[in-house]
Amino acid sequence: MSIRTGGRLARGAAAVETALCMLVIIPVFMYAIFLDDLLKHVLDAQETVVSTVWDYAVSDYAAKPTGGESFAGFGQTQGLARRMFCDHESGLDSYGAGNGPECENDVSHHQDVVAHACWMHPEAKQVYCTVDQNAVGSYGVTLHAAYMRQFNKGGLIRCSARSSVQNYLLPTTFLQEFSQVDLAKEQKQNKGQVHSNSQGGSEKDTYLLPWEYIALVTDTWALTKVQSFSPGEGQKEEGDLYARVQQIYSNQENSGYTQMAPAAEELVKQAIDRNLLASSLALDHTPGDDPRDVSLSIQPQNGGAPSQIVIQGLTPAIYFNNEWRDWEVNNNEATARKRGRYYLGCKQPGKC
Repeated sequence: MSIRTGGRLARGAAAVETALCMLVIIPVFMYAIFLDDLLKHVLDAQETVVSTVWDYAVSDYAAKPTGGESFAGFGQTQGLARRMFCDHESGLDSYGAGNGPECENDVSHHQDVVAHACWMHPEAKQVYCTVDQNAVGSYGVTLHAAYMRQFNKGGLIRCSARSSVQNYLLPTTFLQEFSQVDLAKEQKQNKGQVHSNSQGGSEKDTYLLPWEYIALVTDTWALTKVQSFSPGEGQKEEGDLYARVQQIYSNQENSGYTQMAPAAEELVKQAIDRNLLASSLALDHTPGDDPRDVSLSIQPQNGGAPSQIVIQGLTPAIYFNNEWRDWEVNNNEATARKRGRYYLGCKQPGKC
């Protein structure tokens, strides 16, 4: 009888110990799940900002809208990023027909066990970017500033975002007889109302994640389209090489141009009046024949020497249209030959 009683007592003690331990183990286990969700949401917020700012390094956000685009320009890149990350990850597409432009009517992406992130909290914010064209590259010279205003859409781009998280599983309090510290912020109910819960959230029921900030310097001055001009050709499209050179050449801040233009006009006028020039040679702002306008000579190299045929009178002549050969050291030609088909001569990517 004593042995049986001892066994029953041991089993009873083990059951009591297990029950007491479960009171601690279960909340700790649940809290670990909550921390895992919270960490994931922090990383998702960081991905949103980092991914968006690097999109500006490759997207032609300065281009004008084409087709049926609803937004374009600088806001296009971040607008598309907000659509992609409205569900907090790039692997899902929760926007589209019936879901609103920013997942506003869709909560199907809220599948986390404990913590649910949302951009709609009053103190949260989806990724937003700004550009400061004068933060870098500005020399304080009016001629340079005028060029920047017309052609430069780059500069210092800053992106930021902040997400909020609410608790949908952890009890707010636990074993208050032993501790007055809350286990978690106020628990929310009904996962189908995550968006409305977040919009009406407060400090008592919301974890506001830290602001995520990142900045990137971009330069959109570089032309992405191949430029081809022969002497006598003028501007072909907005912002092309001719327009850029002409902007500097004929700018009123260019003192050389403002002094040359009226002098050239007077010289040609006097020559015509004295029958030294035919009246058909009067200046009329024709590129190539009028010193008041730029005359360019540039052609794609296409693997060969950057040469161009120019008609002089009735005789064609071949000229190099850049510093390919300077008849002394020919640095450009020598560099191209050294490089061959490989960038800087490196035949194995990542090995040089």
